[in-house]
Amino acid sequence: MSQLTSLQTKVAGQILNAIQSGDLQPGAHLKEVEIAQRFGVSRSPVRGALVWLAQQQLIEPLAQQGFRVPLNAVKNIGLEAQQLRGEDEELYRRLIDDRLNQQLPDQIMESDLLRRYDVSKGVLRRCLLRLSDEGVMQRKHGHGWIFLPTLSSKEKRFESYRFRMLLEPAGLLEPTFKLNSEHFQRCRERQVELLEGRVDNKSFFESNAEFHELLAAASGNTFILQAVQQQNRLRRLTEFHSVNNVERVKASCREHLAILDALEQGDNQWASTLLKRHLEVASQMGVARSTGMQTS
Repeated sequence: MSQLTSLQTKVAGQILNAIQSGDLQPGAHLKEVEIAQRFGVSRSPVRGALVWLAQQQLIEPLAQQGFRVPLNAVKNIGLEAQQLRGEDEELYRRLIDDRLNQQLPDQIMESDLLRRYDVSKGVLRRCLLRLSDEGVMQRKHGHGWIFLPTLSSKEKRFESYRFRMLLEPAGLLEPTFKLNSEHFQRCRERQVELLEGRVDNKSFFESNAEFHELLAAASGNTFILQAVQQQNRLRRLTEFHSVNNVERVKASCREHLAILDALEQGDNQWASTLLKRHLEVASQMGVARSTGMQTS
């Protein structure tokens, strides 16, 4: 695993999770372009992750080109996915916690982080690069790292929602709008699972981000998708943790499903209206970690 970059490690784990959950069925062709779109990354880290997974015999190379999900279940796939998350994920969560609790300054050296968390340089570097990829941290010129501005104030969160209210509903009305039926169905299933309490609320942020990025990608407008992805990166630091307000989570899932229903019926105008209302309600909730609520 040491030869993987932070982003490759994350993508490899996401692929294994998708295989384990059944989102990627046995025999499914693992195409770089489709996986990159699914996880919102470029093809380069996907390629590295696929090569590594094939080396570990967790996926199978195809005779012509590319890879596929093994036809027969791989016994240790869940363990491999857990190991990929393991130490790196624990440090990632600790760094976010400490930053939210104002225990880490705006600027910090790697040597200080190594002493504080007692981890290897490799684990720390992968974690810092992951936070950099997600727009939370940035390497300083020279030495050290700096935390970037996020949506940590009510004013900035309100501005973010106002921007999204202008952008996301308009994306549903683009003449190039077209939903990927497979991604659409997977998104619907995850919203239903959350609504019915069949999955942990800790997955709400990722499922929520996936919902909004699915709609942005369907717009066919690259700039809309990039803007929504950037907003999700900014939200990650303040909305990463589990949700205490279970009823609001369920309400959000119902709103998501109503939007998906309208799109499935071909009524993009109504779906756009519902999405704007959905974002407006979320903005009025004053989303913040201190309130224990996360929506949209």
